[in-house]
Amino acid sequence: MFALALPCMRSLLSRPYRLAKIGPAAWRNALIFGIFVFLFLWLFQPFGLSAYQGSLLKVVLGYGATCTAVMLVLNGLVPLAIPHYFSGPKWNVGREIVWALTNVALIGLANLLYSVAIGFSKLNAGMLLWYEGYTLLIGLFPVTVGVLWTEARLSRRYRQGSAQVNAGMRQTAAHDQTPGVVVLPEIPSSVVITVPSENGREDLTLPLNELLFIRSAGNYLEVYHTGDKQVDRHVLRGSLKRTEEALSGFPRLLRCHKSHLVNLDRVQHVSGNAQGFFLHLDHGTETVPVSRRLNDRLGELLAVQP
Repeated sequence: MFALALPCMRSLLSRPYRLAKIGPAAWRNALIFGIFVFLFLWLFQPFGLSAYQGSLLKVVLGYGATCTAVMLVLNGLVPLAIPHYFSGPKWNVGREIVWALTNVALIGLANLLYSVAIGFSKLNAGMLLWYEGYTLLIGLFPVTVGVLWTEARLSRRYRQGSAQVNAGMRQTAAHDQTPGVVVLPEIPSSVVITVPSENGREDLTLPLNELLFIRSAGNYLEVYHTGDKQVDRHVLRGSLKRTEEALSGFPRLLRCHKSHLVNLDRVQHVSGNAQGFFLHLDHGTETVPVSRRLNDRLGELLAVQP
């Protein structure tokens, strides 16, 4: 039984999950959580706070500020220190659960130390083990259920959405001769584009119909294009923002993600999981992510094919 359950558990924990609690969102979430803790403790005064002899307002403000500070460090600074671990494409259900429980455990520890500092509690090995064990035990079930439920909900939404987009693409392709349907002319190979480099000496010029997508990788650009019946990858130093501006005259080249610019005419179909929509191109196994700001427009953008 255990041997059968283990692969299922691994498959469940390895499902893609949306990484949404770092960066600017971390500041907002930390502040909201700190305010919630402050209001909860101030209104209900649990854990014996009603018997505290000092200034209750200052104490509960301290607990709220402690929670906010810990969340800011964990979700605002730690991801900057180890960005490879907090990689959106690599983030999955298992990492989300572990990181959420890490937040719970360290927030609990910080609150315990704060309680000791104000004389509300005493610190010893037994108290520390009991406090952290109790905190994790209480947090394990809601965190796990919440993550699994969110993954299932988002996966279902994006799978259904991708099926609708794919159906629209197939319908357009099947009726591209129907009166009233807007059909772009096939782009001749004589139409060329130039991907600008930072110093101007590494500019890459290639036929527009050969471009698949461009990905930003730090201070570099990775240009994926079709060569002699294979996908070539060309790296040059440059900015995706500058490239987007330089190629703004080509409406079928879309900045679909903060790190990707794609040739919409090379998209074959769309897939979706809890991380969002992904574009599958007509060459290679690479997929291109789609920013959530384009979710409502994706079907419209892809419905017109050359």
